[in-house]
Amino acid sequence: MYCKTVIITTCFIANCSVFAGLQGETFHLGSELTDTPLLPGGLVEDFGNFVVGDGIEWSQTYPVWDFQDPQVPLIGEYTYFLDVGDDYIEITATWTLFQGDPADPYLSYFSLLPAEFYGFHLNFVNPTNLSANQQFQITSTNAPVGQMGDLNLFAKTNPPLEQWVDSQSVDPISPTRITVGETSLDLNTQGIAWGWFPHTAGVAYTESARIDFAFDCPEDTTADGVVNVADILQLFSVWGPCAGCNEDLDNNGTVNIADLLVLLGAWGACP
Repeated sequence: MYCKTVIITTCFIANCSVFAGLQGETFHLGSELTDTPLLPGGLVEDFGNFVVGDGIEWSQTYPVWDFQDPQVPLIGEYTYFLDVGDDYIEITATWTLFQGDPADPYLSYFSLLPAEFYGFHLNFVNPTNLSANQQFQITSTNAPVGQMGDLNLFAKTNPPLEQWVDSQSVDPISPTRITVGETSLDLNTQGIAWGWFPHTAGVAYTESARIDFAFDCPEDTTADGVVNVADILQLFSVWGPCAGCNEDLDNNGTVNIADLLVLLGAWGACP
């Protein structure tokens, strides 16, 4: 059994100089299907704009087809939920089977074939000072989470496909799944096998994946968790040419009025 999946792409857009969290940020959500031996790539979906708030920002339901059956029947559906919080992104998938198989009750699974979809792309307009903890936190409520290649799903029915799947496998919690840019975050969710579930019709099984963020606060020059008068005094203490020093907030080699304005723009508690 194989679940058709799509890539989800997100873009955050705003424009201030200091950033402490994602709450209230606007983002654009879209998706793109990439190539696999089973399905061609190129499908693009545009889900529109969302604002980061409390709870789930986006969800959508997709059909599940059995690609091991020559008739390729529709056998179930899964629903994606995307929850973007102030300092995290959580992806949840709920799987429901339409018809059970009493003769083989444990052949049902929810997994994402490598390279059929990529994952999440977040592009910020606000400079975020974003750093990730470099750990894609995968949890499973029903079974251990693994990679698609571990299932050996096509080993007997389609050995070349099995070889391709194995070659594409990436550990679900590999740091390589997270790429952080100056104003962007790429989250690769290809090939995650969310577990084996009983082949029970009408029962919903849920899995989730989460990434937590840490936000730098370079304006807190005294590292006491707050930008205040002490940080202004620290900045004044190195006023002038100061290449490479922490107080050079705009990285131009000099601590001057431009850095003071950046510091004032971050006034208050740091995350």
